[in-house]
Amino acid sequence: MADSSDDKVTATHIPDAPGTVESHAPPKISVGKYAATRFSTLKPPMNKAPNPFKLLAMLNGRQWLFFFVGFIAWTWDAFDFFTVSLTVTDLADTFGKTTQQITWGITLVLMFRSVGSIAFGLAADRYGRKWPFVVNNLLFIALELGTGFCQTYKQFLACRALFGIAMGGLYGNAAATALEDCPEEARGIVSGMLQQGYAFGYLLATAFARGLVNTTSHGWRPLFWFGACPPVLIIIFRLCLPETEAFNERELVRNEKGNIGKTFIAEGKVALRRHWLLLIYLVLLMAGFNFMVSIFVTLIFTPTYHPLVPRIPGSLSNHVDEPI
Repeated sequence: MADSSDDKVTATHIPDAPGTVESHAPPKISVGKYAATRFSTLKPPMNKAPNPFKLLAMLNGRQWLFFFVGFIAWTWDAFDFFTVSLTVTDLADTFGKTTQQITWGITLVLMFRSVGSIAFGLAADRYGRKWPFVVNNLLFIALELGTGFCQTYKQFLACRALFGIAMGGLYGNAAATALEDCPEEARGIVSGMLQQGYAFGYLLATAFARGLVNTTSHGWRPLFWFGACPPVLIIIFRLCLPETEAFNERELVRNEKGNIGKTFIAEGKVALRRHWLLLIYLVLLMAGFNFMVSIFVTLIFTPTYHPLVPRIPGSLSNHVDEPI
């Protein structure tokens, strides 16, 4: 992290949770005043947009490494998710099911993402960003390999449900790793760059599907086997980096308190009490984002066969048909 004191987030003491700190505690206002000022705050301030290159130049070498490891992990998270979307019809043939039944594998991933985000989010806040991140990627390796070796429909659904836990657990940790040591002024543009890892992962999945699906006697399976390989390199990359400085500073406060577990719980209570409204807003915002993404990517562009179009055995058209 840069030596400049401007890079450090100002911390304020929280009186109702001794020994804990919170960054930029919001001012207390009444419910009536909050509701009355919502529309007036929608007016943009019309400030001059900062130079994006100057913002990116504020990051030092270690901060860029944290960003890249988070970006790559999020990219491959998306890659592993879309492997099913790109092989739906092949999976249906293998397991003797309809394409609609196979898409339950996609639904289960999305259903269990919340479980993973809560479990790994708590682990990352309690034990650090590094080791939950590593465990998360180990799960990716095991579950992608497992999906590639599935012999029955039930095995496939089980692997994808567990994959949903791993997928949900990764984004929050990757975002914290990439952003929490980042200078505040640059967090907006850097977070936008990080989010594009999802789209990049989809593009990579489509490209590798061309080269790996139905090009060997193993059909769709090589795409999943290949998907298990890059997380090994991502784990090595993360092991070469230290814990984030923001988490280390928080850990010092907990150690000074003496009871780390009790302090951690107190921090959670304070965060929920002070930011519950913002939390609800962000949940609804992300729900809207995922709704739109799922419509266009997961549902409309999930490959399906037209009943009047003959299928050619071994043809790439068997898994990249245009949407009906």
